[in-house]
Amino acid sequence: MNKGEPIPNLQKRVDRIEEVLSEAACGNFGEEIEVDMFKPDVLTPIETGINMLVTDMADEVGESKHRAEELEEKIKLIEEQQKAIEELSTPIIKIWDQVLVLPLIGALDTRRSQKLTEALLTDISATQTKVTIIDITGVPNVDSAVANHLLKTVSAVQLLGASCVITGIRPEVAQTIVHLGVDLGDVETLSNLAEGLKWAFEAMHIRMVNES
Repeated sequence: MNKGEPIPNLQKRVDRIEEVLSEAACGNFGEEIEVDMFKPDVLTPIETGINMLVTDMADEVGESKHRAEELEEKIKLIEEQQKAIEELSTPIIKIWDQVLVLPLIGALDTRRSQKLTEALLTDISATQTKVTIIDITGVPNVDSAVANHLLKTVSAVQLLGASCVITGIRPEVAQTIVHLGVDLGDVETLSNLAEGLKWAFEAMHIRMVNES
């Protein structure tokens, strides 16, 4: 067909091109232009090119969705693993009826501290715990944020009607707390978990008998 010859069904075909492009812009790639390859004209290459473009866009969007789904699954897996690690690193142990021990291991940040406090308070409420031991032997460093959070945790435990003792305060940790000016005067503290267990049993009026 010569360039000077009229294009058959020009307006209808232009409208169809606009319709297909509009649908593609909205994310619908199922539409395509019917191309008469037996009677090509100057509009045929444009129609063919648009069909190829829409197909490529559909493939790219499909691949992007697949990558997004894979990424979402990986994020979900990471979150589940992180939750499992947090649960393992902050186990709440029932050592006796109405006596709980929370052995803290590893560094404490704000997020983890809040999580462990929420878990501890939930367990205390659910088990009607009377005595709680927070053991910080496994905490490598205690800064002002950690010390203040421990104070708030102890206060929250006491508000639930339970007694609370902090054990595992090593000499260097004690010096750090004093240097930071954190007042633990109203908090029961003991050097190790064994002493904390004795304190808990005494608070519960549980008599320990040594067998000879």
